[in-house]
Amino acid sequence: MWPGLPDNPPDAAVYWGFGKVYFFYGDEYVRFDIFKNVVDPGYIPPLKIAGNWKGWPGHWTGHIDSAVNWGNGKIYFFRDSEYLRYDISQDHVDPGYPIPISSGWPNVWPDKVDTVLYQGGNKAYFFKDSEYRQFDLATSTVDKVGQISSLSLDPVPQGMWTPSHELTLDQANEVMGYLIQSGKLSLSSTQTPYTGDWLTGITSPKPTTRVVVKPATIDGVNFINEAGPSPVIDNLDQRMLVCLYRLTQWVNASEPVIQVIRHLGIGHGNGPSTDCHNQGRALDFSGLEGTSSGVTFVRKVLQDWGNKQDISGKTLRLDPISDPLAHSLFLTVFRFGTFECECNGIGLQNKWPPKEIGDVGGFVIHPDYIDPPPPAKPLRSLHRNHIHMQIVPT
Repeated sequence: MWPGLPDNPPDAAVYWGFGKVYFFYGDEYVRFDIFKNVVDPGYIPPLKIAGNWKGWPGHWTGHIDSAVNWGNGKIYFFRDSEYLRYDISQDHVDPGYPIPISSGWPNVWPDKVDTVLYQGGNKAYFFKDSEYRQFDLATSTVDKVGQISSLSLDPVPQGMWTPSHELTLDQANEVMGYLIQSGKLSLSSTQTPYTGDWLTGITSPKPTTRVVVKPATIDGVNFINEAGPSPVIDNLDQRMLVCLYRLTQWVNASEPVIQVIRHLGIGHGNGPSTDCHNQGRALDFSGLEGTSSGVTFVRKVLQDWGNKQDISGKTLRLDPISDPLAHSLFLTVFRFGTFECECNGIGLQNKWPPKEIGDVGGFVIHPDYIDPPPPAKPLRSLHRNHIHMQIVPT
């Protein structure tokens, strides 16, 4: 079923995105391509974890007990009594890790977790021997324990793990319903009221309806339109609504705490009616507000990136030394866009590897964008003040 993998069973496996799964064997790993159904070239024989996973602790040798993708740009690895958090955007272990399992996952077993399951919803599941622990993400506590034989998983919509740009309208409608019923957001009760149940059938709005989010708050994060503040996000394609929710998860996956996402437009634009903005399928992200170690901050794409001087020999003007906060946050938003929105193709045409900042072209457009040669329209100069991301064609 997994051609090219070693014959011995893996210690752990984790889905990365873009159809890639990493399998871990002792102190080695391989990468498997789901679409091609093969181990990627260069991973036979397996590679060493140390030296290839940046920041990997030196005493973590021999095995990994379990690994899980948390769906917010972070992957958690568990070994013996410790766990660490790996950041997909920065491609390294987060500072301060590993730490004891008991300090981060109260009432889960303090050591040797066999495996972890997260479906993208409100619950996660930890397994050890014949038992399970159900972990509630909202309260960060275990709320159910029992034998695996009696386990009943909390239902989630089919599209909870599907990238926004691959969602069907029906899938996006179900995920939206799940988020509404989970208290993550609300729709305007007069313009696009929500009725029904995502599990048994949503009666309103229909999957093709562009919705109105009111108030303009998603999972506690306020969305502010710098081009003209409004208490709503309207004319919104439901796939982009799911995307906005996931953006709040990525930017709040760790310190700092983000309270505001600024933008220059979501449901409206200056182009024709078929334009991705006018169809509610695009976001022009322009900044973030929040607190870092208790100190309030504002970072805007224009003043903290687009207006910076070019750096000789470098394609990225974000400086991790002079402004590590802007560097980290904006790269996280960029990487989010390459995973959740159109990256180097449209829909299923998006292929590994995702675009990097210094690559030519692509659909995630930013202040250091490298324009393709003519006759392609130059876009870099038009995106000094925002990061553009979209779902399906422009």
